[in-house]
Amino acid sequence: MGLSPRQRCHPCLVQLLCEQIVAIKNEQDPTHRRLATLGNVEQAVPEALSSGSMIFAEIAGNQVNAPGLELLRFLAAKGEGATLSKKALSRQFPDNLDSTLNLLLRRELIEEDGDGYCFQVELIRRWFDRGVMTRYR
Repeated sequence: MGLSPRQRCHPCLVQLLCEQIVAIKNEQDPTHRRLATLGNVEQAVPEALSSGSMIFAEIAGNQVNAPGLELLRFLAAKGEGATLSKKALSRQFPDNLDSTLNLLLRRELIEEDGDGYCFQVELIRRWFDRGVMTRYR
């Protein structure tokens, strides 16, 4: 699971995920509350994606243009940790690829990874992979 403890320039995502983890831990027996496990984090993700819809809608609706949304959807569908080369992206997005990539890099939604591009934050990738952001355009 690639949910990174560093959420880059998206501290609200750390708070969102931690809020859900605390809710999960509060439902457990007090003897099991002291340590959050990777399983607890994974368990918190679906509710974080749902309860954080306003955060993700802000990204989709106000920080990214239509070509950027298409590219994010495409990259998200490739799965966790996927990196796509610029050449592969140019086959799918032949128009204005450089400006689209620059926008997504400036918004810190994607990053360069070797010779390609990938999501910076797995939680954002998961939200885009769910397909729910189409409501916001």
